[in-house]
Amino acid sequence: MELLSRLFIIYLVISLGIMWRFSRFFKPEYGEWFTKVTIWVFFPISIIASFAKVTTFTGSVVVQVVIVAIMVHLASYISIRIIQKNQPKVETGAFVLCATFPNSIFFPFPIILAVVGTPALLYATIFLFMAMIMRNSLGAAIGIWHRPETTQSINNKQKSPIKVDLQKFAFTMIKFPPFIALVIGFLFYWIYGPQTIGAIPGLEIIKNFSLYGALILVGISFNQLNQLSPKNIFSTKTFQVAFTRFLVAPSVALVLLITWDAPAIVALPLLIQSMAPPAVSVIIYGKFFHFSESDVSLLITSLTFFSLLVLPFELLVFLELFPLS
Repeated sequence: MELLSRLFIIYLVISLGIMWRFSRFFKPEYGEWFTKVTIWVFFPISIIASFAKVTTFTGSVVVQVVIVAIMVHLASYISIRIIQKNQPKVETGAFVLCATFPNSIFFPFPIILAVVGTPALLYATIFLFMAMIMRNSLGAAIGIWHRPETTQSINNKQKSPIKVDLQKFAFTMIKFPPFIALVIGFLFYWIYGPQTIGAIPGLEIIKNFSLYGALILVGISFNQLNQLSPKNIFSTKTFQVAFTRFLVAPSVALVLLITWDAPAIVALPLLIQSMAPPAVSVIIYGKFFHFSESDVSLLITSLTFFSLLVLPFELLVFLELFPLS
């Protein structure tokens, strides 16, 4: 009943975001402003606040989180490549991209806050950082390999004209607000201790703003509701990506976490992130590598909706295996 009540709040606020998105009171700049405030203010403060109740933060735990993040992405990539091995490579770029990279912040963070609590954001942020590294390395490789120009140049025995600016990618990650908050929180934790962090006024209010603000952003992400037709949601290719995102990825994470006997505060945020749908940021990669923008947009919209359908069932399994004390 407690889980159902929390899920009710999650779905209610997401619905408010959807209604706002398609009302006459919404403008694109409002969504952009809302995103910036969440990513630059609410999430960073919540991440710093997560250090106030840290009880499991050792080198071995960090290594485990890193391994889970890497394996989730690699398993997703290998799985979708096997599923679509008979498809023309140039036509599968959008599907491989969406199947490999989950939404590591806007979808899972509010759910983690609602179901697990603020302390879990510490481990979720480490996963997020690794997801950024994987997206800027494996994601770039996927883009180069599946890009139409690359296929043509390979057929013509020419070198690919694409160059990956690794320095730019690295700088983007370092200046990303959640990563900066992770570093600040870590320094505060070791210099001042968790009690001092917990004494900062207004943390609970910020947590609520982070939760509700991010859930509204999930609702805003539904750009075209007409894409949510049964024909699109239950298409073969959508099911292929959904199978990878909602079954293969969390299963890999689950096996690793059970093997390590990870505590719930560590396991639950990683499992929630591993089964998240693809992020809107994937559209940027799709555009850059000239993938089908309609395919990317359709997959993001359909799988975000699909993820809300499977979320209660997967959470019940996760909480049964890793009960919160």
